[in-house]
Amino acid sequence: MGSYSDEFFKEYEAKFADSDRDDPTLEQRPVSRIDRFPDSAYERGAGERRVHRDVNRRPTRPDRAVSHPSNRPRPNDPQNGARRPRPSRRKKRKSRLFRRTMIVLSFAGILLLLIGIIAIAVSASGVGEPKELAVSSVAADQVVLSWGKANHATGYRIFAAKGSDSMTPMQTIDNPETLTATISGLDQATAYSFSVVALRGQKEGKPVLLSSITTLPQTPEITNSYSAKKGSIHLDWAQNDKASGYLVEYKKDGADYSADTTVTISDPAECRADITGLEENATYTARVSSFVSGDSQLKSAPSAEVSLKVAAEDTEVVPKAKELKVDGSIDPNKPMIALTFDDGPAVDRDCGDRILDTLEQYNAKATFFMLGCNAGEATENLKRKVRLGMEIGNHTWNHKHYGGEVTPEDIRKGSNGIYEVCGEYPTAFRSPGGMTTDTILNECATEGMSAYYWSIDTQDWSSRDAEAVYHAVIDNVKDGDIVLMHEIYDSTADAVAKMVPELIDKGFQLVTCHDLIAVKGGAAPVPGKEYVDAFREMTR
Repeated sequence: MGSYSDEFFKEYEAKFADSDRDDPTLEQRPVSRIDRFPDSAYERGAGERRVHRDVNRRPTRPDRAVSHPSNRPRPNDPQNGARRPRPSRRKKRKSRLFRRTMIVLSFAGILLLLIGIIAIAVSASGVGEPKELAVSSVAADQVVLSWGKANHATGYRIFAAKGSDSMTPMQTIDNPETLTATISGLDQATAYSFSVVALRGQKEGKPVLLSSITTLPQTPEITNSYSAKKGSIHLDWAQNDKASGYLVEYKKDGADYSADTTVTISDPAECRADITGLEENATYTARVSSFVSGDSQLKSAPSAEVSLKVAAEDTEVVPKAKELKVDGSIDPNKPMIALTFDDGPAVDRDCGDRILDTLEQYNAKATFFMLGCNAGEATENLKRKVRLGMEIGNHTWNHKHYGGEVTPEDIRKGSNGIYEVCGEYPTAFRSPGGMTTDTILNECATEGMSAYYWSIDTQDWSSRDAEAVYHAVIDNVKDGDIVLMHEIYDSTADAVAKMVPELIDKGFQLVTCHDLIAVKGGAAPVPGKEYVDAFREMTR
């Protein structure tokens, strides 16, 4: 394309100036070179530059003054379709890094929350099991258990089952650091099962079972010991109904117990032993254990030892009553009475057993004053009295002597006759007809027996009427009374069956003479003294 001179442009403008001025449709403005020569390179470049300026120029609103700074057009305004400037690469990198960091932190927070929820759920439900449950020790009436600590446990619960019975809760331990438990009140020579459960709050874990643990038989109590025959000693002990037999061990002072000095008794009803061939005038010590035969032999703890000097010649045996202990179930704040029965055991009749049936049914106790001559005729009845915890009393050998006619031999023979049957010497005495002398009381003191009169006489031997006997007691009884009856009458057995439950309903505790004096009277009865009731001694 050629170039044009300035003269050309002047001539051209002058030529068209008049015609353009006369045209009303044309805007009266200066005519530039670009208007007249659009095809030239100069004009194209100038036009492009002007278009670029016009596009970036923000139109002015008609209602605002352009001169005010706030009304001035702003570059890059979204109005008129203008684009915002792109952020720098540095800002973009920071923005992407921030977003990624927030995403990572969000995921980490969610993960930690899930882990916490799972941990709480596991800790709440995952109560561990006690470890290595074992028996630490076994006795006749208790078992000591031990175990290892369970995970997440806040305590433990112990269950026990007798034989094939269902498990029963026995203890709850609130301290998770306590890993032993003593289960008491168990029956002797009896198989038990135990289980321990870990606790977390009120939630129980899986139980751990320990089965077939057998308690030991009860330790025998030596009731009498003496050396009355040359070169021998004699022992008596209380019978154990669950025992299969007894082991008697003895030793000379300074020696040890050994198999050579052990006597085995296989009859559980045989509760005595005579050990012979001992050194005269030497002192020996002895003890007794009970055992139960089964898959293995279970042996009780040995009794307390007794020491005796061996006799060098035969001497008379003096009966000695054992020391009695008060029944721990007696409530000293409640009224109590002692029912007593003379002239037994009943021979060739069941009235004595019927009286025992009633007493056993209501867990009542009584004192029986018996004749030595009858003891051998009713051995099972006498042994049953001992098993039921009745007090055994002496009423002389045969009830043929009264008052001053009663001799020490009458009393001693009666005590020995009773002992020969049941293995226990009487702890109480009643004079025939109630006629007591100093001779009687002196012998009672020698044998360790207390004597008892009565405060209510039912006259059952005279009336032989059950209703009369019943009313004699029910209409007159008061706290601390000793009631006189006889074991050998059917009418008395009938009266007892009616009065015992009614006495209990009235709030009376039915106890032995010994326990009546010891608990209600305030002191144990003294051997050689005679008592009328719980509060009075017989005076002469």
